[in-house]
Amino acid sequence: MQRPGRDIDDQVAQPHRLPPGPPPPAVEDGLGISGPAARRAIKAAATAPQYTGTVITARQARKILANPHLAVYDNPHTLLMCVYKRDKALCHRGLKDTPSLDQCVPGCANIARTDQHATGLRLRATALDQQAGHVPGPLGERLQSNAARLRDLADTHHRTRTTLQDGTA
Repeated sequence: MQRPGRDIDDQVAQPHRLPPGPPPPAVEDGLGISGPAARRAIKAAATAPQYTGTVITARQARKILANPHLAVYDNPHTLLMCVYKRDKALCHRGLKDTPSLDQCVPGCANIARTDQHATGLRLRATALDQQAGHVPGPLGERLQSNAARLRDLADTHHRTRTTLQDGTA
């Protein structure tokens, strides 16, 4: 027997979708966000309905999740967020209502990064540098090149980041 409000299909309950609500405390405390979609990410966090502990129906949940202005997906594998807007997506060129997180394209206008993502990029770069010291020449050089690219992404984040305190969000 199904219980009302509990039967939300897999299309609606996206595992990587960030929950609606006010900006996380980290954003309010100066967390930086960068990237082409940084302002949209901040706006989505600031304007999303707050969870107040009330029970909502499956229909209400689908309505919240279907709001295109709240479509923010975390992509932990690429250390970025996708502030999804179908007409700007490079991962599949507007064919779906959700991003293809396994096909993120670096120049996409939906990308936003947080300070935590930048820290992750630096940690991953350090790990690649350590691996490079234990492999033969060309492979080590490729690992070092990838590490440098990740550090460049982190540096770009820190140069271009915006915060709520900046008043530029």
